Amino acid sequence: MNQSKPYNKLAAKFDFLTIGKNQSKLPTMIEVHELQIFLAAAEEENFSAAARKLHLSQPAISFQIQGLEQRLNTQLFQRNGKRIALTEAGRELLPMAREMVNLSSRIEETMCLQQGLVKGHVLIGCSTSPGKYILPHLIGAFRKQFPDVQFSVEVMTRQMVEEKLVAKQIHIGVLSLCSKNKDLECFPFFADELVLIAAANHPWSARGEIAPAELRDADWILREGGAATRQVVLATLAEQGLPGDDLRVAMELGSVEAVEAAVEAGHGVSFVSRVAAQRGLELGRIKTINVHGLEVSRQILLARNKLRTCTCAQLKFREFIESPEGQQLIAGLIG
Repeated sequence: MNQSKPYNKLAAKFDFLTIGKNQSKLPTMIEVHELQIFLAAAEEENFSAAARKLHLSQPAISFQIQGLEQRLNTQLFQRNGKRIALTEAGRELLPMAREMVNLSSRIEETMCLQQGLVKGHVLIGCSTSPGKYILPHLIGAFRKQFPDVQFSVEVMTRQMVEEKLVAKQIHIGVLSLCSKNKDLECFPFFADELVLIAAANHPWSARGEIAPAELRDADWILREGGAATRQVVLATLAEQGLPGDDLRVAMELGSVEAVEAAVEAGHGVSFVSRVAAQRGLELGRIKTINVHGLEVSRQILLARNKLRTCTCAQLKFREFIESPEGQQLIAGLIG
């Protein structure tokens, strides 16, 4: 063995596993489901959370992880009460495990495609409220054509979406600002209109339209500091001569649902996505207020990792979104 390079013990075990220390026994190979459990535990940093994610029991997760550690003769996790953390060996295994799980999925999907079937599991990370309201309808319509494709959609921050795309933990990201990461590419999803909303009994609601200067007199309900909606709204208002420092901010909240509830209760006004406010508007609990000469909109984007090969299921879903049927469905949802 070349002593000029460190010997990677874990890689050696990963390539050709043995039971215990008895080298005379035949090697046993790691199974994909074991790596899926390992990945879930590593991402959740909690066996119970991993069990819920995989719809298994917590003892089953612990048993599988212990079995994997025994077969590798390596500790993969440090246990600290209910929390777990990857050891150095676990961190080394992580990218290889992802690669094997992804390859296994691609093999299955490719073989199904040879039989004329589109099958697979598409993981989507969504950082935008509009995405939450649009995606379920698109997925439902898509699965009428391709019922063997499963989807998992997780709502998270924009930063987490980008991190998971770079780490190849998700296939598609939904963003409201294009990523600056060179490994990620973004393409249009739909244009999202942001509307000014007020409670149904607010004085502005009876008027329907106000002058831009009147915005200075309102109590404002804003999203939290890192939200893309907040950035777009503040930039647009600043162009109208109303910088953020001049706004009378009553609350900063962490979700569009919380913002809408605060507006509905009469605590202030806010700009939110029209599609997110649709239910409150239909129920008459809130009203949209036109601001003379002011329109606020943003482009919602889909993102993917350029270094990761698209599966047939992912390509078909993107084609469906861009198809006349998909575009008609989106247009109906966003009004």
